[in-house]
Amino acid sequence: MGKPVVIHGRCSHEDTFSLLKQYCPADHRIHYHCFSASLQFAERLNEFFPNLFIGIAGIITYRNDELQNVVREFPFDRILVETDAPYMRPFYRKFLDRESPKVSTPGMGVVIAQKIAHIRGMELDDVLIQMRENVSEMYDI
Repeated sequence: MGKPVVIHGRCSHEDTFSLLKQYCPADHRIHYHCFSASLQFAERLNEFFPNLFIGIAGIITYRNDELQNVVREFPFDRILVETDAPYMRPFYRKFLDRESPKVSTPGMGVVIAQKIAHIRGMELDDVLIQMRENVSEMYDI
């Protein structure tokens, strides 16, 4: 059918990799939703699946050195910003007031993009432009 595969392999990365190798052609478009594994695992996935994108959610805004290393080192044209709303609400001081939502919302994606910009030493606009290009490629839109 040519449709992309979206997979959430949290806490089961090796099993997910095995299933993808078994059932997905190597050239298929894959969105690894809420990526939370190591850079080494991301690189293994990318070697086997050249059309794979990893989704970075609100967890990147918390102290998570391993995921920050992934964001810093993984090919930038293979990263997607996602909120996983209503889960994994990003940490952002502005959201600490009583008026802010207690859950993640799609509009919080910019907070995640800001964190990626900070980690990679880039301007927010440049991150947002690349994310738009990445989404267009991933979902053929």
